[in-house]
Amino acid sequence: MAFKILVVDDEELALSTAKHSLKDESDLEVHTASDANTALAMVKAAPGEYAVILLDYQMPDKDGATLTKEILAINPNLIVAINSGDYSREALKKCFAAGATDFIEKETSPEDFREKVRLFCKKFEETAEEFREPTADENRSIIESIGMVGRSQALADVARLVQLVAPRDCTVLIHGESGTGKELIARAVHNKSNRRQRPFIAINVGAIPEALIESDLFGHERGAFTGADRAKIGKLKLADTGTVFLDEIADLKPELQVKLLRFLQEGEIQPVGATNITRVDVRVVAASHKDLEEAVRQGKFREDLFYRLNVVKVQIPPLRARPDDIQPLIAHFQRQFDGEGKTILMKTVRLMERFPWRGNIRELQNEMERLMSIIPSQRIRPEHLSSKFFQDFSPMPTDFYDCTYEELMARFEDSERKYLIANLAKSSSVREAAKHRMKTPYATVYGRMKKLGIVTGGENEEAI
Repeated sequence: MAFKILVVDDEELALSTAKHSLKDESDLEVHTASDANTALAMVKAAPGEYAVILLDYQMPDKDGATLTKEILAINPNLIVAINSGDYSREALKKCFAAGATDFIEKETSPEDFREKVRLFCKKFEETAEEFREPTADENRSIIESIGMVGRSQALADVARLVQLVAPRDCTVLIHGESGTGKELIARAVHNKSNRRQRPFIAINVGAIPEALIESDLFGHERGAFTGADRAKIGKLKLADTGTVFLDEIADLKPELQVKLLRFLQEGEIQPVGATNITRVDVRVVAASHKDLEEAVRQGKFREDLFYRLNVVKVQIPPLRARPDDIQPLIAHFQRQFDGEGKTILMKTVRLMERFPWRGNIRELQNEMERLMSIIPSQRIRPEHLSSKFFQDFSPMPTDFYDCTYEELMARFEDSERKYLIANLAKSSSVREAAKHRMKTPYATVYGRMKKLGIVTGGENEEAI
């Protein structure tokens, strides 16, 4: 790729010097203009072609600050730098206020001049690069086979486990944060099983009022309770010979946990108000964003029911743990929301890859719908992203490029220290925090605590 450089100066010597400094750079194509109006005409004729525009500050028809404003009015994404012998405070102030990227003194050595231009070209490349959907690979194919989108190794491992367990007709427990796609996994288990032609019924346990959940699951007889003017068939019966998906299973109240356990053990249901027992053949896939093992330890969930449900566990990693999936998801949602006529800059994608996505795929889907439906611009730039990308999450301090490497490492360590302390505070021991909160080997957590000087006085914990 050849970068086009436009040098604007009313002095022929200055133009020749700039061209001479860059003459050995085979991928730099230098163009010149000796006055402001010519430069403006050249930019208007090719508003997106110049990687770098270098302007003299003092020219007869317009000064560099004024010309910078007019150039950026044509294309606000252009990189404009002032190359001048006037580097007074007033000149600098005017140039940066107009939108100039930098200021290069004319006395700069050819080597430093070339290096500066190279940096500008790199910035232009990052800014102007357009997002292209990643090519398909083996991981992506197996992930698509279960109806999901991505290319990460972590999600491919989940897909392989689904393919392995689906035909075996055993109970499956899916664990993952809200928005990670637990129902998609449940549907994949059903669709790849021998029950695929039979009913699939999804029940969000947490969304049904407590007074109605038993009736919804098991059904009821007419007159079983006030308002039961007719009999109702429960969803477990409706799912006979098929699959039932019980989402947010941790919210099931204790007395219903007993009835569900009996159903899993015996394959029998008894509607509310009924004396008869009905046998059904239903495969159960359950899911929760809560840690059921922790709920068992706290006495909030029956241990025997947990083991009945946890025959095979499918753990879906959060989106922030698999950034490789973000680009395929962006392309997928761009098509879904009819945004194929829009161009997303790679710089925007990079910022999205570094966002924590607390709402996971659902949050990304909502952001893409907003970008495709509401933003009028055909080029999606970073400033079009929601304000939370710049308020709730700062991927890097604003003075990041001005700090030393040692200062940068200190910042990372400070963030890591806060992360460890926060997780330790919510756990009874280092081992519990490592296993159940950070999902990291104890030795790794212990080593980082020792390195960062974190001390815990928990019982039976090694001294640090």
